[in-house]
Amino acid sequence: MATAFDLFDEVLHAFDNSHRNEMTFIELHNILINRNIDITTDELIRVIRSPSLLNLFNLQSISNDLYLIQLKPKLTLCEACLQKGCKNKMKCTKLHLCRYISHFSNKPLEKPCYYPHKLSDHMNNNILLRRFNYDILNENLLLNLLRHYYKMNHEQSRIENHINSNRSLSSQSSRINSNNIQGKQRILQSVQSRPLSQLNKSSILIDKAIERQLDISIPSEQDAPDIDLEIIELILATKNIIIERTLEKQVSNEFYRRYTLQFNNKQVIDNILQNEPIIMYNNIPIKMKRTIRQQDKKIFALKFKTNQKIDSIRLNLYVETLVGKVHPNIFDMTNDDNDEQIYLIRCEQPIDFEHLYKVHSAKNTLQGYRITILKVYETESLEVSFVNDSYHKSMSISRLRQLIGEHRWQQDVFACLCIRNQTSAEIELINAEVTAKWLSEANRIEEDMSLAIHPIIDFIQSSEKNEDDGDDEEIIKLFTTSNISSPLSVSNDSQKSENESGLYTIKSDWRIVLTHPVFGDEYRKYIRENLNISANITGSSIQVPNEYIRKELARYTNMFIQKFIFQELSNLDKIQVKIIKNNYSRMAHKWQKDTNTTLIAARRDIMNEIFPSLSSSSRQQNKLISTPIFSNKQSPTSRKQEQQLISPIKETLISQTKSSEDYSQILSYPIENSVYFPFFTSSNPFSDRLTTYLLNTFNVKLDIKSISSVKIILELKGQHKDISDARPSLTNLFASLKTKIYSDKNDSCKFSIPDIYRVVQCKFDQCSIISSCSYSTKNNGSLLIRYFANNPQFGIDEQQIDDIIQNNLFNISYHVLITSKKLEINFEELQKKIQQRSDYGQDICCLYNYRKGSTERICLPSIHLCGTESIVRQIYQEIKRIADEYTPTLCNIQLTSNQVNFLLHICSADLIKFEKEYETDNIDLRSTLKIDTTSQFLAPKYLHEKIKLFLFEMSQIQMLSKDIKCSIQLINNKKQEFNDLALKNHCLLSITPTSSSLSQSTTSNRIIPNTTKISSGTINVSYGDLTTEQSEVLVICSSSKELRDSVIKAAGKQIVQELNGKDLKKDVTDTSVGNLKQAKRLLFLPWEPPSTLITNQNIDALCQSILIFIQQAIQYTIQEKFKSIAFPAIGCGGYGIPADIIATIMIDSVRQQLNANPATQLVITFVVQQSNVFDVFNAKLQDTSTITTNNRTRSSSLSYLSNQEKFNISLITSNFNIDIAKKLLANIENILASSIST
Repeated sequence: MATAFDLFDEVLHAFDNSHRNEMTFIELHNILINRNIDITTDELIRVIRSPSLLNLFNLQSISNDLYLIQLKPKLTLCEACLQKGCKNKMKCTKLHLCRYISHFSNKPLEKPCYYPHKLSDHMNNNILLRRFNYDILNENLLLNLLRHYYKMNHEQSRIENHINSNRSLSSQSSRINSNNIQGKQRILQSVQSRPLSQLNKSSILIDKAIERQLDISIPSEQDAPDIDLEIIELILATKNIIIERTLEKQVSNEFYRRYTLQFNNKQVIDNILQNEPIIMYNNIPIKMKRTIRQQDKKIFALKFKTNQKIDSIRLNLYVETLVGKVHPNIFDMTNDDNDEQIYLIRCEQPIDFEHLYKVHSAKNTLQGYRITILKVYETESLEVSFVNDSYHKSMSISRLRQLIGEHRWQQDVFACLCIRNQTSAEIELINAEVTAKWLSEANRIEEDMSLAIHPIIDFIQSSEKNEDDGDDEEIIKLFTTSNISSPLSVSNDSQKSENESGLYTIKSDWRIVLTHPVFGDEYRKYIRENLNISANITGSSIQVPNEYIRKELARYTNMFIQKFIFQELSNLDKIQVKIIKNNYSRMAHKWQKDTNTTLIAARRDIMNEIFPSLSSSSRQQNKLISTPIFSNKQSPTSRKQEQQLISPIKETLISQTKSSEDYSQILSYPIENSVYFPFFTSSNPFSDRLTTYLLNTFNVKLDIKSISSVKIILELKGQHKDISDARPSLTNLFASLKTKIYSDKNDSCKFSIPDIYRVVQCKFDQCSIISSCSYSTKNNGSLLIRYFANNPQFGIDEQQIDDIIQNNLFNISYHVLITSKKLEINFEELQKKIQQRSDYGQDICCLYNYRKGSTERICLPSIHLCGTESIVRQIYQEIKRIADEYTPTLCNIQLTSNQVNFLLHICSADLIKFEKEYETDNIDLRSTLKIDTTSQFLAPKYLHEKIKLFLFEMSQIQMLSKDIKCSIQLINNKKQEFNDLALKNHCLLSITPTSSSLSQSTTSNRIIPNTTKISSGTINVSYGDLTTEQSEVLVICSSSKELRDSVIKAAGKQIVQELNGKDLKKDVTDTSVGNLKQAKRLLFLPWEPPSTLITNQNIDALCQSILIFIQQAIQYTIQEKFKSIAFPAIGCGGYGIPADIIATIMIDSVRQQLNANPATQLVITFVVQQSNVFDVFNAKLQDTSTITTNNRTRSSSLSYLSNQEKFNISLITSNFNIDIAKKLLANIENILASSIST
């Protein structure tokens, strides 16, 4: 059992090796188990909850059995100390550390550094470490984690600042006097000042993160209170779009809200913007656009640090040298009282920026003022203002939307950013292409909408670089001083005076080559051919025109130096001096007085020719100095790995007895690069094979010593000559290490299994292949194989690796479409069973992706297998057996419609109880039951028969029925009461008419709509919707909520505003038509049947109320000089008045009004939606007799309340409840009989 302190270090080691800031408890436990650490889950929880680790990590419960361990130290590195230097050194509450990364290497420092290079080197640090119980942790591992946490937070803060800086509004503006376009500038600092050793990595990290981000725009909280960020996340989740994280800094103001979301990969963003860039939710648009912005290839700017205007002739000539004779447009964007002059240059064709920078590097001043090149973002924002104050009303979003047009606003405008002084607005468009289209239509927009639009120009300003904070590695190796003062260090006056003139001191070792008469000429010619500049070397310094060329010059100088080999000789005799002098034109040399040694340099072939004769007499005194090697510019990760692999070993002479080569010596090779460590583990045969190879080939013994978890020393023991011969082979061996990465493509998931590396390593060991396999969590999991390439003893052909991966690994996955808790538990138990197999990690590995909590991605479970095909297929059959038994599936059951209705309405409580009892099986009895012969339920197979039996038992029913004659009105009045009684007595009630009604007979014999001429007017009947009727006046019964709401909804927001504050149930109101463009006015008339109609069956009161309703509408139409009017059929719906009564009264009332106004040519239309009511109106209109209204209505069963029909009343109940149902049916019959008699 490991001690507590060892377990602390192992936990830190797990986080340090994985480069992660969080992992689940299960993942951590698996890592420790794989490292052969015997620890239970309870013991690990106690370790994590110890005071030391609890101050370093945060233990968060995701679910009942899942924890998330997050790196959140309560004691962190002091940012002020790492940036500018903390002033409160002895009372600071954070840890102090040297800010220079290069100071942590094993190389001696060129000048003393007084900052701590270990946490324990500072007195205040020790106090803080003890206070937070960090003093018992491994100092190196603790420092690595604190650095990782600092870098993570620092980079994240930078990313968010970078993104939000794009949203900041400009305070500078000036007018471009061409094409009526106004430019505004926002100076955006895309990369803030920080150590340059991190510059490239950080920039690439920002680019990669920002490429996976989207900006989301929604209306302000006042305009859309029902939608927020959580709603957006849920909407995207319903479309299977999972958000990786939400950036903290957001925008929320009175105009709009803006969020920045980050996704897993760029493909997600491409799919969103291609398929649905605008999502409508409850008529609220959710607009999306890319966060990253592109550089404008046709525009750049020149900045001069002076308040004096630049001569226009000189400026035009200088611009012509930059971009050629393309007649560019130059705009002065300098604000008044500004100490900088800014000129915007716009070309018609894309600019060759590479040529532009080369010209600028050759001449970067004009009129004695230094010139800075500013790049420009593609324009996405516009300033919109009224033309010549043509609108006296103030600017607002609603007015802007009205002028631009609602459709164009929704499709093109991302957001209104602000409104300035109620005279102009800044709007951001959905992308640069839309902006270009708007600008091309600027004249038309000005003429049609009286709006002037001006582009807002955003400049990209690169940050200044501080070499002392970690310059580019090539520049550091070439130059020993910098012309930029660092904020983290103070440079002396002599250095300042030197650097102000552009002079840099060359590295001393390289100086003998660059100042050599022959090599110097070759160097200057090489630089001139590649950079088109003259390299002026004076003494130990080189003249550099500017920062851009400085970096390029360092890179090309580095490449030139790689052609040379450096050797250091001591105590030269006359013969050696003569050899050097005779080869002066082919070899550079310099005597170093302080060490009494001579440094020589020559090309590799020349050195191989001359050096044996130089070293023949004093080989043991000479020491090889390796040429500094640099890789070409790559991504930060690959460049870092390449540099580490090229020079992994730093040799040290431990002991050497005498000068004679016959005596033995020990040479030590410290290995500090972790990529080599797996080769020296006990399970890897590399150590034994390397030991045998060195002994048999060079007669050199190898002793491998593990100094710490971050350092291994190889001790070579043997004769000096033998070690000298073995050393280059060893160096070449380690330099040949390559990494091959495998990741999943298409639907394969084998490389997402963390233990895949163990299986692959086993396969390689069986084939005697020297390699090191590991697993990376990047790109959803990948396999890393490190091997020695192009080495005769340990090398392997890459094709052999591919063959083993493709032919010896069989993988298969099982994806669950419908899951349940019980199924997941069985899969988890199966995974543990697989991992406990003796051949796990050799012939089989697995990964079970279970459903995760709300803080992680939510997905259906899946299980992935990889290994030997026979074993994988055997385990896969077990997976299918478990899935077949416990996966919820649909099962058909034969039930009648009455049984289904009875189960759903009467037995719903019992169904819910049964579902709760088997909740872990995810059964569903109610959603899929249908009123036909194909009813289904959802449940695992092992429950199918049990559920069938349960449903059949619950649905054993009987039906009782009885025919009763009564009025429709009475049935309608009592129906709810009867339903309540039936449910209370565990019965299902059904009431159906047995005699055919007027509506049924007329519907089956539909007739053609009629038209009747009365005096000079016309009466029509139309079948359809009132909102589509073509009449000039549409009459709406405002007392009918359903009719009123449907018309208002169709008419739109304008009608809602006009009706605001009006009492439609009492007042007569006319409005415009809104969206109902086929009409001219809407007339809202209140009407309800008189109360005496029901109490006294007073048909005269009904006739009078409808006559007044018709009269008011027709008089309004005549007075407003309209020619047509449309009425709805009132009273036939919610009020339950028979359609023949309403049709007779309304048609006669219209006849009466037309006869009273014979000179009026009026077209009156009754618009009816119900088919049976339409047939009644049509039939009534066909009757053209002249009977008066009273006679007509009284002859049509005026006392409609006493009209009776035959109804069938049935009760469905269970077998054991039949007696109660009989009593209930008798009770219903008695209630109806007593009501009829009264």
